Amino acid sequence: MRLIAIIGMLHQPKARFTQALVEALSDKTDRLALLDNSDAPLAIAGARRQRLAGGCVCCSLAAALISQLGRLEADYALLPVSALADPGALASILNSLRSEDLQITTVSLIDNLTQNRNSYLTRKLESYSDVQVYEPFDFPQTVHAALGAPLLRKAPHALNGGALTLTPAAPQSARSADVASQ
Repeated sequence: MRLIAIIGMLHQPKARFTQALVEALSDKTDRLALLDNSDAPLAIAGARRQRLAGGCVCCSLAAALISQLGRLEADYALLPVSALADPGALASILNSLRSEDLQITTVSLIDNLTQNRNSYLTRKLESYSDVQVYEPFDFPQTVHAALGAPLLRKAPHALNGGALTLTPAAPQSARSADVASQ
C-alpha cells in the first residue's frame, strides 16, 4: 500500500489536493481509502472514508492511525492531516511504519502566509516532507509529483536534499527561489 500524507496549514488547499488525488487514482484502483484527519470533515466521493477526529495523528491519534493502517486493505491511502500536527512528530510516526508493504510519501502544501510570517514552521514543513509545493498551488503537477515521488526508505528530513520541490513560476520569496527543483 502507498500512503500519501498531506500536511500544511490551510484546509481548502488540502481538500482540493485530496480531491485531485482521488480523481487521479480512481482510474488506477478501486481500493482507495481516505483517512481524514483534516481540520474539518472532507466531503469527497470516490474513496472509502474513515474520519480520525478529536486530535491529530502526530500525537493523540497516533495509535488510531497505526491501528487503521494495520487493518486497511487498500492500494492507496490518503491522509490529509490537521494543521495542528507537528511535522517532526508526524514524520517520526510515519517513518516507524515504513516497510516493504507500506510506502509513504508526505506532501507539504506551503501557503504564502505561512511562508512569509512563520519561517520556522515553513522550514519544518520543508524538512519533514518528500514533496514541497508552494502557493499558488498547481494541483495537476502536484498529483503527478506525489504519485511519482521516489519511495524513500529513510526519514525524509535526512534526505531533504533529495526531496522534490515544486515552486511557482514567480517565486514568492527569495528563499523559494533558491530551492532546487528536480
